[in-house]
Amino acid sequence: MEVRSTRPLSRRSLLRVSALAGLVLSLSCSSGPATPVASDPAPTLKPPPPDARPVISVIAPSDPQLDDMLRSLRVELSQEHRVIISLLRSEESSPDLVARIVARDRPQAVVLVNNSTVLLYREWARTVPTPPVALILMASFAEELQRTVPNSVAISYEVPAVTAMVGLRTLGLDAHRVGVVYRQGFADHIARQEALMHVEKLAFVKEELSNKPRVQDLRAALVNLQRAKVDAIWLPNDNGLLSPRFLTNVWLPYVDRLGAPVVVAVRSLVNEHAEFGTFAAIPDTQALAVQAADVLYELADADWKLRSSGVRLPISVKRLVDVRLARRFGLNSSQFGQVDFLIGR
Repeated sequence: MEVRSTRPLSRRSLLRVSALAGLVLSLSCSSGPATPVASDPAPTLKPPPPDARPVISVIAPSDPQLDDMLRSLRVELSQEHRVIISLLRSEESSPDLVARIVARDRPQAVVLVNNSTVLLYREWARTVPTPPVALILMASFAEELQRTVPNSVAISYEVPAVTAMVGLRTLGLDAHRVGVVYRQGFADHIARQEALMHVEKLAFVKEELSNKPRVQDLRAALVNLQRAKVDAIWLPNDNGLLSPRFLTNVWLPYVDRLGAPVVVAVRSLVNEHAEFGTFAAIPDTQALAVQAADVLYELADADWKLRSSGVRLPISVKRLVDVRLARRFGLNSSQFGQVDFLIGR
């Protein structure tokens, strides 16, 4: 496999790029790290009517993909708590708006959904002496993020790599050596994943890139993984390596030549039109809402004081497989009944 390629993309490749680029742009809004966009004036926030129940403020992006989870969270909590959901649009988001939401709701706890929301809240929370306890949900790399937010706890949105790889093994892949490409800033995250992998006699073949990698750096990393003859590639949920530029110039032209299934951490990357991710293990969003409610009930029992911070793993996982890609890599179709969602069948 050559590191350089000057051939123009075929029509099929262009269609794959288009399908996947749209998904990644959506992903960057819903679960990836993003820089908030401030705008004035912000909308007028009307105070809620009086209610004796303790208030839990939920701050989330305005995204239809979150509706089911938010609805479930409200149902789980509403018997004993008053849940006020504030949906933010990028054009009106700012730390000042977060401050106004907290002042309006006077919450005992705040639930922060998505990286961009957490970043807004963090900027505000660092300016006040005693911010309310915060629960971080559906944020990428929650372990790193949670440590930077005062008075917070989190539920991880990344399913451990070992869980995904064991799921792939149930479909008949004899996987032992797993390739992973990551940016330097996520080395600690990869090290934690690697320790868990050893339990199942799985090993990472690692390609570490700088925090601002070039196209040729990613190409070279994939060439190295192909030469290492890895059994599969595990791709962390890092938008920095999933930009449209990298998708167009590296991932889609090269991933077919690797001869190994790509295991992804986001549902949208298993897409029959893009032919990119073969398998994904993702949190069950309904179970995530129940788990979040349990954490908040624990906080209520502790008088809204954190007994321990840190990050909890998701309690339930959904698995997806691209049927055509799975068959291409020789996975056992008789085991597809163990997968929650079959894509492209």
